[in-house]
Amino acid sequence: MLRGLVAVLLIGLGLFAASGALERAVLYPFTPLRDAPPAGLSETTLTTADGETLVMWSAPPAPGKPVVLYFHGNAGNLAMRAGRFAAFTARGFGVVAPGYRGSSGSSGKPTEATLIDDARMLAAQLPALTGPAPVIYYGESLGAAVAIALAETSPPAALVLEAPFTSLAGMSARLYGSAALARLLTSRWPSLERIANVPAPLLILHGADDPLVPPAMSRSLLAAAPGPDKRLYLVPGAGHVDVWQADAQRELYAFLARF
Repeated sequence: MLRGLVAVLLIGLGLFAASGALERAVLYPFTPLRDAPPAGLSETTLTTADGETLVMWSAPPAPGKPVVLYFHGNAGNLAMRAGRFAAFTARGFGVVAPGYRGSSGSSGKPTEATLIDDARMLAAQLPALTGPAPVIYYGESLGAAVAIALAETSPPAALVLEAPFTSLAGMSARLYGSAALARLLTSRWPSLERIANVPAPLLILHGADDPLVPPAMSRSLLAAAPGPDKRLYLVPGAGHVDVWQADAQRELYAFLARF
């Protein structure tokens, strides 16, 4: 009886995974709500090669300032980061922040391949959107994996990672004691392998008390990054979702001001 129940559960989980619903529920639980951008940012849309519509918030940089290409984490939508975008623009930094497929009013279903393709499309259009300013990729949690994948083929002026993970297999092993769950997903996000091909100046911000993604993952990514200009700042007392603290911002703005 128990074996039969386990078999049924495994078959059901396999079918759930095959449909893509498991991946979206576990990895891409985005908020689809489309909110108006805050003051100082404008909203535009981009059409992908496969006909989907991506919502994007942006603001031009002040003269001599870089543009922050911001990839948010897997929770919520662009509106949840409005305070961060306002902090960037208040200091003269430009901002370009895409809403992933299924987030912030963007259409389509997210996968590793489509998120990377969309990021590459956006990066190719940045000069027309923001001018010749240096571009710094900022990736938050899942967004860090997107930023690393993009940096591997479209090098930025610099790279900022917030609470990054090494891979989905690593996260599965961390959370569940096995990489088995990750094998049910089509996404892999092998950031530890990819960052070895990214020599850009690097700043990693990670909560010293992060209960979800261990700081050891950031240490591994830092060690694998080939460039000499790299730094990891562990934010005292911070967990996974509260890295954006005053001391972390000081580190961040000092880093951005170099470009």
